[in-house]
Amino acid sequence: EVHLIGEVEGAHGVGSGFTSNILRVGGGQGLWCKWEIQVEDNGRWNKIEGAKGLDAKPLCVDKDDKPVLNEYGTTQVCFCKPGGEAVWQHPIDVHYATTALRGWPRMIFEVWSQNKDGRNEFAGYGVHHLPNASGVYDLEVPLWRPASSSQKERWTSAGIFSAIKGVFLGIWPRLDGDINRNGYCEPSAAKALVTNAKEERQNLETVWTGTVTLKLTVMTRAFTKLGPGTNPGLEKEYEMKKREEERVQKEREKDNLERTARSRPRAEAEIR
Repeated sequence: EVHLIGEVEGAHGVGSGFTSNILRVGGGQGLWCKWEIQVEDNGRWNKIEGAKGLDAKPLCVDKDDKPVLNEYGTTQVCFCKPGGEAVWQHPIDVHYATTALRGWPRMIFEVWSQNKDGRNEFAGYGVHHLPNASGVYDLEVPLWRPASSSQKERWTSAGIFSAIKGVFLGIWPRLDGDINRNGYCEPSAAKALVTNAKEERQNLETVWTGTVTLKLTVMTRAFTKLGPGTNPGLEKEYEMKKREEERVQKEREKDNLERTARSRPRAEAEIR
């Protein structure tokens, strides 16, 4: 078993005093954060308990209102000086059971800045793989966002215009699809790119936008006695399921190729 208890403490270094106070006649910024603890749905993990509402029903659900493995939440808005420290102290408490280390939890963040009129501006993404050993941890998660333009385009008219939109209007580029924008757990291109797509991220130019601080206590049970991944029956079942999915996928690809090959002569004959 794995029990994660802690809090999203806050953020610092987010925002520019020049941009907020001078260009937009601001007077501070309100920072808030959406976060999600992701666990790989591979048959090895089970959520024992997570956040619940007043009716004792799980709060973390999908679009069909079914409980999900992932745990997610949103902090309150904390107003602070641009580049200063925002304090959230948002609680985290989730309990899992697992038979393997594969799919260990990781945490993703999406931070937003809000002005005194309630207008929200995107601030940055962050991701951190959580420690897999028992203990108390003080973690710092760097935030980043896509650069307004690539180095090649930086001094072109398009690059300059994009930078002006960001500095004066707060319109910075961000990935497609916010984290759980509809209030329930759902996949998005942003979540996939932030956490998985290493090859695509190599071609993505980013800039540092601040840091999220996280205090976390990790408690494990029966890892020393039993060891992770010691359920041979479950491991064998998982491997068989995986091989079957790969076989079905290959058959589908083969059928698609054969169907394409059969339809090509017909299309050429019709053209003639």
